[in-house]
This record gives sequence, C-alpha cells and structure tokens, in this order.
Amino acid sequence: MYERFVSMPNIPKTRVTCAVISYVIPEITDELQRLGIRTVNSQKLDSVEGSESAHADMSLFHVGNERIFASRNISPVLRDELIREGMSLTYTEMPVTAKIPCLNACLVGDKVICNTRLIDKELLKKLSADGKKILHTNQGYTKCSAALVNENAVITADNSIFEVCRKNNIDVLHIECGHIELKGYKYGFIGGSCALLSDNILAFFGDISKHPDYGEIRSFAKNYGVDIISLSKRKLYDIGGMIAIKCEL
Repeated sequence: MYERFVSMPNIPKTRVTCAVISYVIPEITDELQRLGIRTVNSQKLDSVEGSESAHADMSLFHVGNERIFASRNISPVLRDELIREGMSLTYTEMPVTAKIPCLNACLVGDKVICNTRLIDKELLKKLSADGKKILHTNQGYTKCSAALVNENAVITADNSIFEVCRKNNIDVLHIECGHIELKGYKYGFIGGSCALLSDNILAFFGDISKHPDYGEIRSFAKNYGVDIISLSKRKLYDIGGMIAIKCEL
C-alpha cells in the first residue's frame, strides 16, 4: 500500500490509512482497523484529570503533512509512535490542562476557529505565518465542538462557533445540544464523536441515526457529496475525534 501524509488536516482527500484515536471504545478502533486504517492510540495526559485526558484532540494539533504540534507532556509512547510514522513534532510552551486546552483549535480550510486567549502561542504564531485567518470564539474546546464536512462546512451545537462561521462565510449546520455521551459529563460534543475517513465518508463513533437531528445532518453532508456512516450501534460517544495523519496516494 502506498500512502502519503494528509496535507489538509482533518480533511483527507483520499482514504485514510493511519490515524491517532483514543482507545476508550475498542469496538471503534477494531472497526477502523477492519476498514484498513492503522490506528495509533492516543495516551493519557497526566495534566488532565477528566475522561478527556486520552483524547487525541487534547494532545495533538495537526498542522499539515508531517508537521504536528504536541503537548509538552505528551506520553512517551505516543511520541515515539508518531516519530516512527515520520511525524515531525513541535511542543507546546506549557502543559495542556482541562482549563487550558491549548491545542483544541479547529482548522477549517484557510481559517482557524479558536479561543485566542487559550491557544498555544507558538501554534498561533505558526498558523498565522502559514496565512491562516484566525477567528476568535469564547469556546475553548473548538475542535471537540465542530464536526468538519469539508474545508468550508461545519456542524456544531455551539452558539459561539455557529455565529463565527456565519460571519465568516463558513457554511454551518446548527444542531441540538446533547445526545452524545462523555464519561463524567452531562454530554459530549459532535466534533469529538466523528471524523472524515476520506473526502466523501464521515464516520460517527456510535449510531448517528439515533441523534434527533440525524436527517438534517445527513442532508447537510449530502449537499457536499459526503455520506455518513456509523461505526457502532451504541449511542454516539465523544472520544476526542480522530487525527488522520496518512492517506492513500
């Protein structure tokens, strides 16, 4: 199998072959592996106490190709696996915490939605140098809270992200809050419960048909030529999304 690094983070143009994802629900990683995706387990951050401590979107931010920002206190196991995959790591200035999720930003094409008060300053500097337009939102967990359909289409239940998208010509579907599990919390977030497996398949970590806005979600994705699939029959679960690092040539 011939593969290459994913050039546009979170939006692979061909079938994903390697991705970082939490191991919290083994049936999800088993199903991804059955689909031919090599999985790298994200590991717990010792600076985060909640169930999100092992979420990929807490430890890592993919800048594009082999470049990835990592929490300075990333697990050595995860660090070594990423290096073996050929990734080039840049570390945050300070440890990631639940109150300061400094890598939890959402890259949407040439725009970055983030809380500019919380995002890692070196990452912000890098994104600005790359010509990305920085869009501030009060939501600190923007990657968790936004599901990408393509480089200009987002699904979210978060009001602040919804308004930022509308004001900046990003097509956005606003859905009902809740209906997604996350241990220790009332509910999880849509961005943490799904990921694109290619440019035309959006996979959900649980049964998306059980969500009250399923019809709207399916139609919104279909408008962009994207089909949605469920990787499990269980209720949707926020596992911190998935960071696709390699895809087919």
